[in-house]
Amino acid sequence: MKKEKVIKKLGIMILSAMVMTGTVASPSLAAFAAEASTSNEAAAAEEPSGGDDGGSSDDGGSSDDGGSSDDGGSSDDGGSSDDGGSDDAGTGSGESGMEDEDSGSGSTQGSDGGSGSGSTSGSTGSTSGSTGSTSGSTGSTAGSTGSASGSTESAAVAITDDAVVAALTGAMKADEIKEEPEGYKEADNYNGTNEELISRQHIVTDLPMIRKDFRFTTVDKVLAFSSEELDILEKRDDSAEVVGTIAQYGVLYELEEEDGGWLYVESGSVRGFVRDEDLIRGEEAEQMYAYLEKRANRISAMLPAGVSREAYFFTARQAVPYYENDAYAYRRITTQETVIDKQAALANTEAGIMEEPDEESREAGKLSEGDLAYVIENADDSWFYVESGDVRGFVKKQALDRSVSAQARIDEAGEEALTTAKEEIEPLDNKATYYTLTSIKEGTKYSEIREKILELALSCVGNPYVWGGTSLTNGADCSGFVQTLYSRFGYHLPRVADAQSRYGTQIPVSDAAPGDLVFFARNGYVYHVAMYAGDGKTVEAYSSNYGIITKELSDRNVVWATRIIED
Repeated sequence: MKKEKVIKKLGIMILSAMVMTGTVASPSLAAFAAEASTSNEAAAAEEPSGGDDGGSSDDGGSSDDGGSSDDGGSSDDGGSSDDGGSDDAGTGSGESGMEDEDSGSGSTQGSDGGSGSGSTSGSTGSTSGSTGSTSGSTGSTAGSTGSASGSTESAAVAITDDAVVAALTGAMKADEIKEEPEGYKEADNYNGTNEELISRQHIVTDLPMIRKDFRFTTVDKVLAFSSEELDILEKRDDSAEVVGTIAQYGVLYELEEEDGGWLYVESGSVRGFVRDEDLIRGEEAEQMYAYLEKRANRISAMLPAGVSREAYFFTARQAVPYYENDAYAYRRITTQETVIDKQAALANTEAGIMEEPDEESREAGKLSEGDLAYVIENADDSWFYVESGDVRGFVKKQALDRSVSAQARIDEAGEEALTTAKEEIEPLDNKATYYTLTSIKEGTKYSEIREKILELALSCVGNPYVWGGTSLTNGADCSGFVQTLYSRFGYHLPRVADAQSRYGTQIPVSDAAPGDLVFFARNGYVYHVAMYAGDGKTVEAYSSNYGIITKELSDRNVVWATRIIED
């Protein structure tokens, strides 16, 4: 009865607000609200005891397990390597599970020479952890994979942009490190040369440059309601700037579950962070939505033309413009449609693509005569909002030819053969980029994976190095570290660095992008692997004395990089 009362109260509030604000001005609607009120009073009379709980779920609206297991499972993989050794001897270290580390953590062991075994048990909070074992020449990983929210070790938390910057700016310089990586001496057992080693590889030199994609992808809607009036924050910090506010029982969509009880959400045009305990989620949220839909069906005939069902729900009010909200593109996913039909045009003169529909604003890019552009929106009587290559912004309508003959020229030449605008401002520095989230093409999920895997890696800085280990929290060696990182996102790498160096696409180190792996060899043997973090820096499990660190990439003994994530 309590849930029904909350749901009916929600319907009354929303319908009454629509009448008061003029969204729907109708005597019949007012009468319906009164009818609902009478029904609510009757329901209240039937309530045997207890007051209105404000619409929140009995447990604060949070999921039972918050997306992580609390069973403190242990991994049990204290095997030893039988291959004579390398930095990553393929052994799993015996690890007793920490309280904040669930039993979905996969343990692995293996060696270049053959048998590796390991098992996992349990499941992670939001996704069931798959159990499994590994065997064979690579000793490849087992255990649950997928997204960071299905991760198996909650102690390795996602970190903020500020923390990412701090981790990279604090990278150690090459001359500050007084010892070689742990596996360096293992190369003494080999008598080849790095030149011979490199000559036997297939290193690809013509891959396209990896560029951070600014476009969004559409995800399924996961509905929630605010249990009280809430602030939506720019960062996962209760003292962070407020980017929007939402009334009690306002509707939000969950985009990603974060560590520490935070959710990344969107509501209307506001995107940011809220505490999961402040939301009505799951089945109760679906019941509330179903009730409102039922009421909507009763009075849908009274809605003005063009008013959508969303008019029945409160959404967040924007407190800062989207281009001043650092959380807006924290994750480039949305419940909104992101891809629209192409409306191609040709520039009939040289013209600037502006950051705002104002000739005095900054120029985001420049169109030359004959350049291809796509009209995304009709901004106003004088301006189109367009996309040309990766340049987005506003262009004068008279600068574009959208005639039948222009379309014929586009079809004849082919869109791929036509030139596009010259970029003047990077997309993420251009405040016009997210004037709308729609584009002529969907964003790539791989760019998101690169960001997430690097964030996870950097969150481990300061954790210990353990020979043969694969735990991001209790300790890993260099290859165990990158193997576990990649396994979280569905990629199964071999166990040791030498085998990993031949997995994926081999590329020159100079072409490495964040998230790619960089390998080091001596005497023709690959003894160490690091993850490239961008800007000439790496994150790596280095040695027992240094642990997991960020450092400047050194040319010493570096041989090639590999690309696992194909953008």
